[in-house]
Amino acid sequence: MPTRWQLLLRPADTTRATRISPAQLHGLACGLLEGTATDHQSQTKPFSITPVVEAPHAPGCATLALGWLDDHTSPPLDTLRGEQIRLGAQFFAVEDIQGSTAPYAALQALPATRRATLNFLSVTYFTRSGRWIPLPDPELLYAGLARRWNTFAPHPLRDTLIADLRETVRLTAHELRSAPADLGPASRTGFTGHATFTLPHATPDDLASAFTALSAYAEVAGIGAQTTHGLGWTTTTLHSRRRTTNSQAQQQRLPRNHTAADNLSPGRIQSLRKGFKNKARRA
Repeated sequence: MPTRWQLLLRPADTTRATRISPAQLHGLACGLLEGTATDHQSQTKPFSITPVVEAPHAPGCATLALGWLDDHTSPPLDTLRGEQIRLGAQFFAVEDIQGSTAPYAALQALPATRRATLNFLSVTYFTRSGRWIPLPDPELLYAGLARRWNTFAPHPLRDTLIADLRETVRLTAHELRSAPADLGPASRTGFTGHATFTLPHATPDDLASAFTALSAYAEVAGIGAQTTHGLGWTTTTLHSRRRTTNSQAQQQRLPRNHTAADNLSPGRIQSLRKGFKNKARRA
């Protein structure tokens, strides 16, 4: 089932702080989450990872999150507590790990909404026909979430429902900034910020339920391309007609075992990442 683990990391040597690249994040995620039966070449992988940021509640520590999508298996990451992991030239002790889960059925049972705001905390971009697209295209965004859902959920969404959602969902508001995706020679331009997606008020309930479930699912699945490299880190706010409700606080959603970094703005995320590196250099 969809699972999210939040790792609290303490660097073994604060004098050797180096930039942690997307490739290094990808290597860690593959090492921890890929089993012998996992197809490394698959275009739709059952996991995601976030960038490393400073832990606001634990000075000198960092935090990252790992997401798992497969409904049939679950890696035993709880055993990592007290172990050491490597990211590039750095070693980190795993001081704590908090896991939270939400069955696919629970996501589908969320009260249906017709408006959701997605907050893109790390660089996000999409691909289509061999081209990269640095905009939150609603059709690409929800088609990608539906593809991951149907790959790993026990009860896939109907093709007709997905087609209707792609044709109906609209981007109605956004506050975005262009940002480079640091991928080495294969660099891309993406975006950070937030965007609101909306369905018409007359949208049928089954379509609104699918929209709600996929919007909430983005928190563990990630958005867009290369979510296994730390890109597309997303949080979701679901809006009801009466009030705005953060989807992370819903009783049926992933419990709030995450750090305060989950609710930081993209600018603050970048500031924390720089601050973590600068503190380590001064140590």
